[in-house]
Amino acid sequence: MTLHGQSEFDVFAKPVVSAEGASVFYMYDGYAKFVEGDKTLTYSYVNDAGHLPTNDGEKQNAECISSTTLPFHILPALNDATPIPSASIGDEGVDYESGSLFKTTFAGAQFAICSSGKADFTAYSSDFDINVEYLDSSVKVEEPALSAGASCAAVAQPSSVTPNTLALLTGSTIPLGTSRKLKTAEDMAMEASSCKCKSKPRPCVFFHGIGNRNEMEELQDTAKKASGRMGNMNKHTPCCTEVKYAILNTMDYSWTNDTLEQKFCDRALRLSDTSDAELGIIRDTVLVTHSMGGLVMSMALATGKCSFGEGTTWVASSSPMLGSMASDYFQDSAPTRSDIYASEALNAAYELAQEAYRGNSPENDALVEFQSCAIGLDESKFGKSYKDKFYKPELNHADTVFLTGDGYFKDSQKSVKWFECLL
Repeated sequence: MTLHGQSEFDVFAKPVVSAEGASVFYMYDGYAKFVEGDKTLTYSYVNDAGHLPTNDGEKQNAECISSTTLPFHILPALNDATPIPSASIGDEGVDYESGSLFKTTFAGAQFAICSSGKADFTAYSSDFDINVEYLDSSVKVEEPALSAGASCAAVAQPSSVTPNTLALLTGSTIPLGTSRKLKTAEDMAMEASSCKCKSKPRPCVFFHGIGNRNEMEELQDTAKKASGRMGNMNKHTPCCTEVKYAILNTMDYSWTNDTLEQKFCDRALRLSDTSDAELGIIRDTVLVTHSMGGLVMSMALATGKCSFGEGTTWVASSSPMLGSMASDYFQDSAPTRSDIYASEALNAAYELAQEAYRGNSPENDALVEFQSCAIGLDESKFGKSYKDKFYKPELNHADTVFLTGDGYFKDSQKSVKWFECLL
């Protein structure tokens, strides 16, 4: 998992303490800096408000961060931490030689916290670890300068903390009463960091959707030529004996184009020795399609250009089987438009593709909604965990093509891990 291309990064935090009568409240100012080429991004949290200043060469900018972006619930998560005798991630136990072990949940993810007092502490989860180090001196966190008269609204409130939380925050000794609860606590078991293949390993080929003009005759080892329409999955395919990417012109040719459909078949027939190119039977192959790629594959099957044989699996992601609301927005923005949005021939083609693949709502980013993707399938089978075969994630269209990797916390935002654990 990476953030701005970095798998490891530092977050500096400074405690802000306030008091009301006998009660003491805590907050944190902090920042994390990322460099992407010539661009520097600094996520900062100062005076209860979030800021994102960017420096792109000579151009500087600063904007406010929405309340949904910042991790406000760290202190409540530490307050809710309960002692446990042991923890494991997959088949491996969490190794801690001395100190105290706790479990908690933060932003929907489970963590095991190992604390050894003044020697810092570490929070372990299935997908990443957080190592907390106590510094000898306080860090300086400056409030970014916005345009004249502008300011970011306060989006968080101070929190009171438990004795255990205070000990974790300051590096002091965990209260003795904590250890007495370990006899009644349960072990903590978290999912493994990665998945193993559960089926027969086979070659895999990925087909991107609309938006690419590049045309490559040979199957590619990476998705670099896909014009940003497909993420690279080479490290997340335990069931693939080899990984290939079909790079085809999906800008000048639509999903109803016979030539494009035949190219989908031709590429899919190349990987397995058991496939029959003459009869167009694809065997022992994993096909992965995204967006319009699913429509093209559907039409290729529906019109008999090729067929699936024994051992072939089709993984379809965000296929617009009822069309896309984006086309409605484009139509509404056109200076000259009529009430005719699709021809009878195009409507008939959609019906044909839907038969092979086996609404309209504000549930997504307006590219492909869930109802269009799930047409012909039992919606009750869909779940929001990456462990579900039918996945209904909280993601945008680009996320379901593996471009942005996985979210750090929610199981409903892990498309890469979903595919890794699927087969």
